[in-house]
Amino acid sequence: MPVDSTPKPEGEARTVWSGRKARGGNRVIQILRRLKNAVSKSARNPITAWKMLWPRYGPFAPRTPDPEFRRSIRWSFGKLKREPMNAVFPGIESTDVRIVSCFDREPLLSMSPSEVMAIGAMVRTLKPRRVLEIGTFEGNTTVNLAANAPADARVYTLDLPPGWGGTFGLEVPDIHDNAAPGHHTGRQFIGSRYAGKVRQLWGDSAQFDWDEFSPFDFILIDGCHTYEYALADTRNALRVVRPGGVIVWHDYGMLEDVSRAVDEFADEMKVHAIQGTRLAVGFP
Repeated sequence: MPVDSTPKPEGEARTVWSGRKARGGNRVIQILRRLKNAVSKSARNPITAWKMLWPRYGPFAPRTPDPEFRRSIRWSFGKLKREPMNAVFPGIESTDVRIVSCFDREPLLSMSPSEVMAIGAMVRTLKPRRVLEIGTFEGNTTVNLAANAPADARVYTLDLPPGWGGTFGLEVPDIHDNAAPGHHTGRQFIGSRYAGKVRQLWGDSAQFDWDEFSPFDFILIDGCHTYEYALADTRNALRVVRPGGVIVWHDYGMLEDVSRAVDEFADEMKVHAIQGTRLAVGFP
């Protein structure tokens, strides 16, 4: 990969360094706030917190200093057998994938690099021209969907709006409140070379008009992780997906509510859990 080695003027270098320090300080503040919120939520929802944390941090959990590795080897929910990508998508092993900003991510909140790569490979293989993503966050998955979709594709991504009042369309226990509305939403695709392929939508997925921009060829569900939201999002997705389209869920295996909902829909259509990821893929 070409690297720009042109010396930067002293003032410009200082500006870049100052910007990096500011972003680093903001990131630390965000992490501390999330940690405080997580402790508070766990105290108010002890049973759910125990079911989520015990397999990962209890006395019989594998000991490793790497939290991402520890999390992945204790995926404990879901009934589906894990299958290799090339068993679900024959021939995908020869697919080249473009990965954008691979390590510009929140390690315990964003998709893993391997999951982003898997989704990019699906999009390269299936060539969807209308994509819907539920749950934008910082837009890392969004920009990679756009980077791997055909040149004339359109990616629609939905998240709670800035200034959101805090009221969900469906009941959400505190432990499952993963709302992250704010100025950082979609920051990774805004201003990128793929921004023209992306349209940001604002709203609660339980109240949003899914029909407005339908139909879709590829739908990624990664919004609110309660059982009720997973059911509602999937029912809406089934209604607006094109014949022959695909629905993908994130957090299968790691979160009980999502896994339970996906398992129920597996009785109605073909659903595959992708080996080495928290992705499940449905073929309506």
